[in-house]
Amino acid sequence: MKFWKFSTTAVAALLASVSMVSAGGPADGQAAADPDSAVVKLTEKEFKGFLEENPLVLTEFFAPWCGYCKILGPEFSKAADILNESHPNIKLAQIDCTEQEDLCHKHEIRGYPTMKVMRGPFQQPDDYDGPRDADGIVNYMVKQSLPPVQLVEDADAFVAASKAENQPFIVQVFPSKLQKKFSSHNETFGELANEKRKSMSFFSIEDDAQIAKLDKAVSAKLSGLKEPAYLVIHPNELDDVRVFSGEVNKSSLEEFSVNAKVPYFGDINRDTYLTYMTSSLPLGYYFYSHIDERAAVDKFFTELGKKYAGKINFVGLDASQYGRHAEILNMNPEIVPLFAIQDNSNSRKYGIDQTENPNPSTDDIKKFVEDFLAGKVEPIIKSEPLPSEEEVASQAVVKLVSHNYEDILKDNSKDVFVKYYAPWCGHCKKLAPIWEELADIYGSKNEDSDVVIAHIDHTLNDVDTPIPIEGYPTLLFYPANGEVDPKTGLREHRLYTDGRDLESLIAYIKKNGLGVDGEKLRAEKQIVEDDGEEEEVVEEAAEEAAEHDEL
Repeated sequence: MKFWKFSTTAVAALLASVSMVSAGGPADGQAAADPDSAVVKLTEKEFKGFLEENPLVLTEFFAPWCGYCKILGPEFSKAADILNESHPNIKLAQIDCTEQEDLCHKHEIRGYPTMKVMRGPFQQPDDYDGPRDADGIVNYMVKQSLPPVQLVEDADAFVAASKAENQPFIVQVFPSKLQKKFSSHNETFGELANEKRKSMSFFSIEDDAQIAKLDKAVSAKLSGLKEPAYLVIHPNELDDVRVFSGEVNKSSLEEFSVNAKVPYFGDINRDTYLTYMTSSLPLGYYFYSHIDERAAVDKFFTELGKKYAGKINFVGLDASQYGRHAEILNMNPEIVPLFAIQDNSNSRKYGIDQTENPNPSTDDIKKFVEDFLAGKVEPIIKSEPLPSEEEVASQAVVKLVSHNYEDILKDNSKDVFVKYYAPWCGHCKKLAPIWEELADIYGSKNEDSDVVIAHIDHTLNDVDTPIPIEGYPTLLFYPANGEVDPKTGLREHRLYTDGRDLESLIAYIKKNGLGVDGEKLRAEKQIVEDDGEEEEVVEEAAEEAAEHDEL
């Protein structure tokens, strides 16, 4: 059982493509861990019991043929041996998905290697997104073994240690006189820490003397607090601490922590892209051709980032390495420097016109950002042309492009089943004839059809989707008369995860939509086709008889 994995977080795909030698990865090495190492090989039979006995497990789902699994294998073994000596309560395990297909399917493993942090059999696993070398794995997992919120007992040591952190962290400042009145704030902070500990470190400082020491070390004012304070601190940036303001609840604190941990102006690479992409804020890209070009705008973008903190983030991208990403932003990678914005909330792209202004100045960029935030800039929409009459006549599947996508999906009277695909995807190609037959059964392109079977090349068309498209093909079913999602303006969807054979697809449509019986339509269509063949035979026989009569 093989899977393709593709992330519509386009930078992730781009960075991966730059760093990987080939699609299959290197051929040397062993994906399976050294049998003499501390890595535990698990099967479905042992899986649940192992998690019950071990409270913290990093599990790697792999395939022996996977090149990148072969790179990881020795590092994974080494990390397991180190942890077995220093932190024996942390276990590393492997599952061979070519042998344990059902177990991998249950965990929705769509690419290799996939690593998940597991805390017992009944808690939802977290995706591992840390380093893939032995030391990095060890450090990551040791942090995961710590309490969700770490209590600061020595502010001086905390400040010194914070400079060695490689990621921003969030601190709760909770003076003793406020602890009784605001106990619910402490509970909220703890809940958030428990959920988000994978992506951020959480600390609480509650001793008044230690708070006074921290007050002298950071830019935030911590004396005379009337309610608990929440700070996001970047390593070596104690003079520029981000301070939370607003009503304290889990949602508001989460949004604050996600957005505040993004630097005012940084660079996207394999280590930082998740920091940017988990933020809901728009992202402004400055593509530069050499480091001097970036240095010249560093101060400008830092000040712009401070001015619009909480509204938009800014990032630099080295065009010599990641120029292809400009195409994903609907910009020309050959014209650098360039500036473009992607709205992470809806994936729409905006850019300074490269034809009229091929070398935008800082004043141009500043004006463009102001206009964007004021809603005065139109997005650049990438779309294929509308299907021609010949295309419509030649295929049963309804072809969607950006220009007709919303019109078809907003027809609430029909069940609409959409396949989001990429032309290079092998599984998409395998599904294509089945999808065509499915559309033919329902007569999808006919106006009186109650079921529309459609597809869209997701690499060539910018469209709103109710969920991120993380793999191809992704099949989304939009039932007729469904409630409208206020975020997208489209009907609420259902992600199809059943079998990709014709019978499973037909059964799903009948069960989850208007109840149209596809098997009945299929049988009726077969009868018509059989009758047509019989008529042709009769006509041929009659013609032969006529010829004999003439003789």
